[in-house]
Amino acid sequence: MTPATLLLFDIDGTLVHVAEEIAFVRAFAELYGDGVDASWPEGITASDTSFIAGVIRRALGRAATDAEIARAAACFVAHLEDTVASGLTPVRPVAGAVDFVARCTAVAPVAVATGCVEPSARVKLRHAGLAQHFPCGGYSTRETRRVEIVDRAIAAAEAHYNRRFAREVVISFGDGPWDVEAARELGLRFVGINQSARGRARLERAGATIVLKDFTDRDALARILADSVPE
Repeated sequence: MTPATLLLFDIDGTLVHVAEEIAFVRAFAELYGDGVDASWPEGITASDTSFIAGVIRRALGRAATDAEIARAAACFVAHLEDTVASGLTPVRPVAGAVDFVARCTAVAPVAVATGCVEPSARVKLRHAGLAQHFPCGGYSTRETRRVEIVDRAIAAAEAHYNRRFAREVVISFGDGPWDVEAARELGLRFVGINQSARGRARLERAGATIVLKDFTDRDALARILADSVPE
């Protein structure tokens, strides 16, 4: 693998699973009362700050301020720390993820490109035993499209590793159609990871040509990484 190759990883659904909705519900109840509708609002970006802004707008009948979003995000992360540490919402790595990421870091730069706010991402990576592998990344910071997060992840990786990454050899691992769309817009290679058959079908409908259930097929993953090296 050449030094130009960069591997980007989404977190939720790609590397780990955690029932973070419990922490969100607790945070919104603490800030706005038990009657807050914490279901996913329609028409928003798949990211923490977009979700928080949508819930607050629905609860208050107006747009959320930056300060309100930051406060809700901090409250959510505090509850996430508590529920994960207590075992109520354990962080469960996707099968083969920890081993695969460890092998990747031995041969190529890696970074996260996630819809999580950074403190939430760090909680999940730490409890999954993955934090040491991800020194940089792109996180949720009031974006309007997922591609903004991925673009920030590449920029952060270029700054951290002090090199440029040719887009055609960047590989993005993700579990949602939004990940497929962002990779396509930026000209990245994409590998879909989704443990549900329905989720894998959604990725294929979105245009993903490589879709795996998890990270246990070492031969398939080795071929994907080898094929990323430009001629």
